[in-house]
Amino acid sequence: MPVPIVDASKNSPSAVLMELVDIDHLSDFNEVVQFLTENLDKVINEVHNFDKLLINSGKTQLNCPPAPEPNDSHGGLLIRTLSENISDKGIALKREFKVHQVGVDADGKHKVEIREDVVSAPEVPGEAPVMSENRVVVSVVRT
Repeated sequence: MPVPIVDASKNSPSAVLMELVDIDHLSDFNEVVQFLTENLDKVINEVHNFDKLLINSGKTQLNCPPAPEPNDSHGGLLIRTLSENISDKGIALKREFKVHQVGVDADGKHKVEIREDVVSAPEVPGEAPVMSENRVVVSVVRT
């Protein structure tokens, strides 16, 4: 089955997230964190309501694994996104977000780690790619 394509004009939580995390919005890590703090379960539930685990906006893939089964936590992974810029030489730029459940805080809120990895292809063949990472742990109310 083909991966469903979600139209950002529908203004759904998953479409908004896919637009925020796409390769064209590299300076908005804090905006992504704020959005996920307020809408994490809305995004996950919407994707699962599509009866899918992976959806696509045409620029960004969004994966929401199923709820873990007993003795299998999926490493706490809740959301993973991937957006790439392809050139004639291959992948020029890759941006990936991962959201993991990492525990519960003293107030009973769920602690989640939101991590962004950006990898740029080297300008000179044979050199190492340029990598950057942003990471934060926030507390969210899960429904």
